[in-house]
Amino acid sequence: MRTHYYPPGLARYDADGHDYVERGPCGTWLGEGSKLIGDWSRVDCMRCLKEKPAITASSEAEERAIVQQMGDMADFMRAQQGEQP
Repeated sequence: MRTHYYPPGLARYDADGHDYVERGPCGTWLGEGSKLIGDWSRVDCMRCLKEKPAITASSEAEERAIVQQMGDMADFMRAQQGEQP
């Protein structure tokens, strides 16, 4: 089986510690022998390597959205503190 890219920081396990990822970011169904890693230099899945620009762009967009949400929440909390007597 191949080693697929899996962005660091994304949840891979359920509450019991079982791996619940069924498909790699490249769309490949994962099996018992599939490996997931966050280091592109160790990826040997040709589909992951071919889709690297799209996978990377998607990860970056998701990170930007998370940072934006965190900023919005911080602004909201500051506004709430300013309204209290």
